[in-house]
Amino acid sequence: MHVNNDYQRNANLSRVFETVWKNPNFSRIDIARKLELYRSTVSNIIGTLVDSGLICEGERGEATEKGGRKPVFLSVNPSFGCVIGIEIQLDSFHVAVVSFDGTTIFEDDGPTPVNQDLLDKPEELFVFMIDSIIKMIAPEINDNPVRPLAISVGLPGIIDVDSGIIKRSAPFRLDNFNYSQALGNRYGIPLFMENDARCCSWLQLALNKASDKKDFLCVLARNYAGNPLLTYPESYGKGIGVGLSITMNGRVINGRNYGVGEYISRSWTTYQKGQTGLPEAVLKTVDSVDDSYAEWVKDLFGTLTMMVPLLEPETVFVHGQPAYRRDFLLEVVEKNVPQFTSIMKSCGSELVIMDDNAFGISKGAALMCIQKLYEVQMLEGKASKSVLKWDDLFELHRKSEDKSLLKI
Repeated sequence: MHVNNDYQRNANLSRVFETVWKNPNFSRIDIARKLELYRSTVSNIIGTLVDSGLICEGERGEATEKGGRKPVFLSVNPSFGCVIGIEIQLDSFHVAVVSFDGTTIFEDDGPTPVNQDLLDKPEELFVFMIDSIIKMIAPEINDNPVRPLAISVGLPGIIDVDSGIIKRSAPFRLDNFNYSQALGNRYGIPLFMENDARCCSWLQLALNKASDKKDFLCVLARNYAGNPLLTYPESYGKGIGVGLSITMNGRVINGRNYGVGEYISRSWTTYQKGQTGLPEAVLKTVDSVDDSYAEWVKDLFGTLTMMVPLLEPETVFVHGQPAYRRDFLLEVVEKNVPQFTSIMKSCGSELVIMDDNAFGISKGAALMCIQKLYEVQMLEGKASKSVLKWDDLFELHRKSEDKSLLKI
């Protein structure tokens, strides 16, 4: 009975928090109506969230024609705490610190730090990279009155978010790296990880929370130049890396092996290196020669054409491409991949090329941590290592009122 009671309490906390996060200035009665819960249940849950400091009460609305108390509007307290979102690639890192109401309060970036003495020890080198980034940003973070309560890292690779393991990250040469064990509490607050393309989905869920868009495909197409300090035989070198992320009914899909979204183009054939079968001469000049870029666009959108009718997304979002390429990309698609436009129209889908935002993935990583508070954990089964538990979150906040939790 105690287990069931805890489950029901945590499930109600998740549902009520989600409703307030998506609907600022809802009242208790609004929440009760939307969730079809008793007013007394909602009042108790709101009481817990207000007492914890996560939810704050604002202005009063107008009383109904029948009189009674004026409704009190509720919102997420931006001062409750924040999440440090980090995107790490071979060549650079980006940091976005996001408060629990979704507001970005700090950004930073720089070249990815490398210790050449650790080049033959990829796990130790990866820990060194994260250590160095945390050390760089710690003074600014610790001086901020909004205290960090978690860290969330986005990176390329297959990430088992529930077990806390990087199953494979080719750029960082990591295989079955238990990041939860190595880094989970290394910095005094919980650390989580997510695939970089899926971070785009978490970003889109936050950006579209008002419209409640639930079914979409995110394409992360990022130019990369590699890192001259990290060249090794299996590295891909210069080009564009592509990752996909699928969101259905508001849920970011991982797949049974956490590999959903690993991209292989229609031109790829057996034993080819990389993600596509395009000639190496095209790949090496894709970011500098229009003809090469056009070949890459045709290959990408020709592949996406096959995916759209299978998924029927409301929107296909393209992230990562520079703003100056936007018009040319759309022109190539219209002229050379008419079947993509046709199938999008048939499925009632739209194509959105996102503005070039260097901090999109790091923001998405931070927003993942916040939005996973919505998820109602199953009563049975192993607890996911990608989710903050409610009691742990309240305890972290309580401790943060007395001191900064971030350690270096």
